[in-house]
Amino acid sequence: MTVRFPLLPPPRQLEFGPADSAWTLDWDSELVLPASAVDRLQSPARQLQATVQEATGLPLPIRVTLAPHDGANRIVLSLGTASPDVGANFDELGPEGYVLHIDTQRVTLTAPREAGLFYGVQTLRQLFRAFGRRLPLLTIRDWPVLPNRGVMLDVSRGKVPTRETLFRLVDLLASLKYNHFQLYIEHTFLFSHHPEISAGSDPLTPDDVLALDRYCRERHIELVPNLQSFGHQRRLLSLPQYAHLDEVGWRWSLTPAREETYQLLDELYADFLPNFTSSWLNVDCDETWDLGTGQSKPLAQELGKGRLYLRHILRLREFAARYGRHIMIWADILLHYPELVSELPDDILLLDWHYEAQEHYPTATLLGSLGRRFWVCPGTSSWNTLFPRIANALANIRTFVRDGLTAGASGMLLTDWGDYGHYQPLSLSLYPYAVGAAISWSGPDVAQDTIDAAFAIQLFGRPAGDPSVRALHTLGSAVTAPTLGQPNRSNSALALFDEPLAGRLIEVVDPAALAQLREAALTALASWSMLPDPLYRLDYTFAARLVAFAAEKLQASQELRALLRQLPHPADPAARADGLTALDRAIARLGTHRARLAALRDEFAACWLRHARRGGMDQTLNRFAALDQRYQDALNWLRAQRGRYAAGEPVDAELNSYATGGYRALWEEGLADILQLARLVGVEELPPDIRHYLEHAGLLGGLSSA
Repeated sequence: MTVRFPLLPPPRQLEFGPADSAWTLDWDSELVLPASAVDRLQSPARQLQATVQEATGLPLPIRVTLAPHDGANRIVLSLGTASPDVGANFDELGPEGYVLHIDTQRVTLTAPREAGLFYGVQTLRQLFRAFGRRLPLLTIRDWPVLPNRGVMLDVSRGKVPTRETLFRLVDLLASLKYNHFQLYIEHTFLFSHHPEISAGSDPLTPDDVLALDRYCRERHIELVPNLQSFGHQRRLLSLPQYAHLDEVGWRWSLTPAREETYQLLDELYADFLPNFTSSWLNVDCDETWDLGTGQSKPLAQELGKGRLYLRHILRLREFAARYGRHIMIWADILLHYPELVSELPDDILLLDWHYEAQEHYPTATLLGSLGRRFWVCPGTSSWNTLFPRIANALANIRTFVRDGLTAGASGMLLTDWGDYGHYQPLSLSLYPYAVGAAISWSGPDVAQDTIDAAFAIQLFGRPAGDPSVRALHTLGSAVTAPTLGQPNRSNSALALFDEPLAGRLIEVVDPAALAQLREAALTALASWSMLPDPLYRLDYTFAARLVAFAAEKLQASQELRALLRQLPHPADPAARADGLTALDRAIARLGTHRARLAALRDEFAACWLRHARRGGMDQTLNRFAALDQRYQDALNWLRAQRGRYAAGEPVDAELNSYATGGYRALWEEGLADILQLARLVGVEELPPDIRHYLEHAGLLGGLSSA
């Protein structure tokens, strides 16, 4: 694969013809289908026809014939048998493979199955986008390294995409040869028996799911139902009618100690599952941190927490079987109890998730050694940050798929989460989606420059080597610079919402990192202003402006705190006058930032509504409103301090008189929730990952001694 042939995913085998020759599309060219398969080929043929018209301006009339391979100046699609032009042996291609041959006479695409033909059409569409009317001479033999290649999109942290957005996303995934799609649902489906669960969230309706399921099937994507069935039940358990099902009063896990839990889940499945044609159900069941600490504590003492968890999974398996489904589950909890993995029925698929770049993923090796069917589940690294942590995503996907293939994984599910309100635009995940597609189809050795060249042409609509793609990497690195980068997050997001005078990042983040972040954002803004796709252009330039503002905001906070500490007292009249001038400039700067924040808030709302339903947007709008109030309070306090200084009194440089009202933002809220759990159940009951989190935050020792 070379930059000369920018395809996503890159084909497994590619042979070049003479570089000085080409097959040329003209007004007489035809798209020819065999009469024996016209019903099965007409949909991808129409898709190809539309792309050719868009890319070249020429029509490509479709003709059906008994002898499709007789004649020149044509594109031939054939199914089930090798064509004379190719002489293909289909044995190694599998159900999703295809052969594409281009010589000076014709273009021939042939595949053993409809899925392979569809994927070959996606390759042809990309060739027309890249080369226009003159296609290079080549032969491609292509098939995936992984039979299951999926994306899971979180639709439960505030943002529920519109139907149009979901259709557009499915078109993108299909063009990248993904064949599996999930929507992560906790409460954002309209359950007919329990409509109050989704009230106010603008949920997906049964009609939405039915339409999406059909749309996916037409593009060879399996839409798999995903319904959280154990933990992560904060919305449901906050409703009074379900409060008795709360394990320990933390509004997190459904208790397995009550039969009413299973009655509820059975009713939810009855409403949910009939809308899908997939034979799978993802029951999730990850991060059940409070299991066995409350209502089910006697059961946990009798059975052990691991076996109590296993018992719940087996109940869910029974429910799913009533609807003809097998279940898949996240593997994190069972990996705490590896001795129980062998007791799982073989038909349960384990989803091994890790979102940080590592040199090796030992859990994949463990699951492979246990003979379990499993998939690897890396992440887009798009959440908990104002811009994706691109380098982390690339390394996470590449290495996890590599280790998964070595250990016998049969699939990859690329996860795209939306923690703390899903404030990031969906389109920012475009590059990680492309990386996931390339590596899960072509293998982990695909070079980054190959992906970048194809990404520029096929997705950004820009030439290979364009600055718009370099800007992805530069800004993606800047948000993870020292003091900004954190596991599973970037402080760029907290910088946006941090308290303007008393925020904790003021003393933490390196000013040089902020300068680098601002510069990267402004450079990206200039590049992304040239993107031809209006949705991408609007989303990416908004993201760049938001990052630049967050950097400037924190820079101003740092400089203001330094100024307060440096104001001389007592001071002679000249020094005091200089100090007052500096204070006036700082106050004016803060006021300017407050005004810019209001404009960014409005732009955020417009960005949200381009892609998603309104429900859930207020979660982030309320953050903007709370920050605006902090600006107002900060300005009032600073003006009072200026008055004190003008009167010859010292300013309160350490903010002892400045009240924040308990203001918290983003994962500061999450940390408060974790501390609440620790107080509820005791440190000794916390699972290892939560103890590690608290230890990393420097809080475990204080809790243990309390």
